[in-house]
Amino acid sequence: MKIQLKRQWESYSPLFSSILKLGWPVILAQMGQISVGIVDNMIIGQLGRTPLAAASFTNTIFNVVLLFGMGFTFILTPKIGEAIGLNNPKKAVEALKNSFVANVLICIALLLVLIVLNIGMPYMGQPSAIISDSQNYLWLLALSLIPQIIFLTYKQFFEGVGDTKTGMKITLLGNVVNIIGDFIFVFGLFGAPKMGLLGAGVGTLLARIFMAFAAYWIFTYRQLYSKYAALLSEVKVQTEELKLFFKNGIPMAFQMLMESSAFSVSTLMMGWVSEVGLAAHQVALSLSTLGYMVYQGIGSATGILVSQEFGQRNFKEVNRITNASLIIIVAMSIGAVIFFLTGRSWMPYLFTQDEEVIHFVRIFIFWLATYQTFDAIEIVYAGALRGLHDFKVPMWLIFSSYFIIAIPFSYFCAFHWGQGEAGIWMGFPLGLGIICIFFVKRFKDRLSFVEKNHIQHSKKIR
Repeated sequence: MKIQLKRQWESYSPLFSSILKLGWPVILAQMGQISVGIVDNMIIGQLGRTPLAAASFTNTIFNVVLLFGMGFTFILTPKIGEAIGLNNPKKAVEALKNSFVANVLICIALLLVLIVLNIGMPYMGQPSAIISDSQNYLWLLALSLIPQIIFLTYKQFFEGVGDTKTGMKITLLGNVVNIIGDFIFVFGLFGAPKMGLLGAGVGTLLARIFMAFAAYWIFTYRQLYSKYAALLSEVKVQTEELKLFFKNGIPMAFQMLMESSAFSVSTLMMGWVSEVGLAAHQVALSLSTLGYMVYQGIGSATGILVSQEFGQRNFKEVNRITNASLIIIVAMSIGAVIFFLTGRSWMPYLFTQDEEVIHFVRIFIFWLATYQTFDAIEIVYAGALRGLHDFKVPMWLIFSSYFIIAIPFSYFCAFHWGQGEAGIWMGFPLGLGIICIFFVKRFKDRLSFVEKNHIQHSKKIR
């Protein structure tokens, strides 16, 4: 038994190393990004309960749109990974150029959506005290979407070629710009106007402009990417390629949207219950997202490695990579559960001194701890399915789990079964558990399908 375990460890050890090597920069970047969100909330929390609730409402709406755009850009990474697996740099650059055009078009559409949402804010059933600040804050966040999408396009390319450190470095530097901007414009330091909540929006906008320019400069002038930059003028935007990006990118974007909007709907429902619950909800979501983004690092690494092996049609290695990622991420999720359960006594005080808010934050942290492992497993399989170019079916599986099961269950818990604010969180462990089951089955089916297709194609060639 010991010998067998030792052999398995030796077999998987190189994969653990590869996954963590690719994943840790993404994790660090994601943690940095979430840390900025947490620092934002800490700063805004000092302004009072109403600005914190306004930030919660605005960020919830904006993040739905941003995550749709992010999901759309994700389609580039598996295409780059496959091109790298085929040792075809020209195909990679062609994908980048077409992706950039597609991403700009989708960004324009998302800006129009944000304008409509801004106008509709007063009719969303939220406390009247937060509406004016929320609308003004959203205008600034909308402007920041343009440089953010540009940065994400380059970032997905960098990750597709196996360079996750560059995106991490730009993100962390952008975080520094964001935090400094927050302090200066929220509190009016160094002669700047004291803007309150709007100052946080200015800090975000400046940081994202910096990140877009940094990514462009690195791709254009860094030696690592010189061979790709040189090919950029040789490839053209192709209508068929653009159609393919939209065909696969929109389901990928909706997949991200389904996950994020489920939590956004929970925020809207929390606003129907109480303002204090809404403020506590924002704090708990910040902590919940911390775990989610850490898992996304491993999910991203899984998708990169799977796409490269998929390019080489090495299906056994695809399965081994996924299994290795599962081992890593389950261990991480157990650590997260321990962290949340042991830390819920002191964590709320990092955000607010309001005892009513703190009471509900502690309750919400318990519920978010219950679904950490489900969330982690789902993210690994989502990454693996992206690597196998599977986008449409996972979108519908996520929709079913969240909007047919989790959200209705939360609604009934909160408004019909007497659970109040806590009831809003009760549907998520159920929904994520079901997604895990769906994704495990889908991965096995998809891998079997592409392997059989490859075998049949090989026989025809012979």
